[in-house]
Formats: sequence, C-alpha cells, structure tokens
Amino acid sequence: MRVWTSTTARACLSSVISGAVMLCAAGCSPELRPLAAVYTDEQGTAHALLRSCDDDGRVRGPGLYGTAPEASGTEDAGAATAEDEAEEPSTGWEAEGRNEAADFPLFAPPPEWAVEFRGPRTLRPGYSYELSFGDPDDSYAYSGSVTFDARQLAAVPAGEVLTMRGTMTKEAFEALAREAC
Repeated sequence: MRVWTSTTARACLSSVISGAVMLCAAGCSPELRPLAAVYTDEQGTAHALLRSCDDDGRVRGPGLYGTAPEASGTEDAGAATAEDEAEEPSTGWEAEGRNEAADFPLFAPPPEWAVEFRGPRTLRPGYSYELSFGDPDDSYAYSGSVTFDARQLAAVPAGEVLTMRGTMTKEAFEALAREAC
C-alpha cells in the first residue's frame, strides 16, 4: 500500500499544474512563419514585404517596432545629456485591423491602412526593429515577423531580402512563404 504524504501530493500537484501551463502556453502561441521580410531598393529606401496565408491576402495588426539601444552602463545613470533626452525611446508605426499584405516603403505603409506613427520615420543607428503581423482570422494560428537593425539591413545584397531565416533572393522568399502556408 502506497502512503501519500503532503510532500508527495504537493510534488504531484506541482507537476500536473506545470504540465497544464506548458500545454496552454504552447497551444495559445501562434506559429511564427517566414512571411515578413525587409530589403533596400535601388534608391536606398528600406522596404517591408508582407505575405499572408489568408485566402484574401490579409494580415492583422501589422507594425514596425523600433527600440532605442540600452544604456551601456559605463556612464553615470543620473547624468543624461541633452542628446540622450532628445533620443526617442521607440519609433515605428502600427496599423489596426485587417489590412492587405503588401510590399511598401518601411516608413510609408499603404495609405488605406489606418496607421499610428511614433518617433522619427527613418532607420536609426543602434535601434533594434521588428516588423510583424498576425493571422487575419480570429484563430491566431500564425504570425509573421523579422527582426533587424540598420546595419544588418544595409548589409543585404541588392536583389535580396532579410527574413527570420536569413538573407535570400526575393524569389526564394516568395517560395518559402508559399510553403509556410
């Protein structure tokens, strides 16, 4: 006969709760698919390239989120300079609702999108950026995202795009996006 002690019961309950939390977290997170890319055109303008798995070719809540570099910790934290205070902590834009997937200048989303801008509309040295969107349906089955900084984008060869899987030709990205759906 097995005797359950309070320690055994707590350990068992803890395992069950941990497992349930892990399953819920895994089941609620949308699958990240390679459906977003960035590149620079012949004139040096940064572009966003969004693809959708939706039959209507739509994406939900696309946005560009740029964050300022963290303080290096080598300076006195209380001694902010005028230049530091002028620095925007974030930059980018966000479009609410469902919008058509598109190829557009990074800081000039399609005019029919209801976009809210914040900060300067240019790539900032040292900032980290994320271009992302969600599944246009209420299922939240997938999302698309690519992270980068100005230096990484500048290093992308002409005719290629930067994706969550690295640098590739536009044609390879289009094929990868189709396969991802």
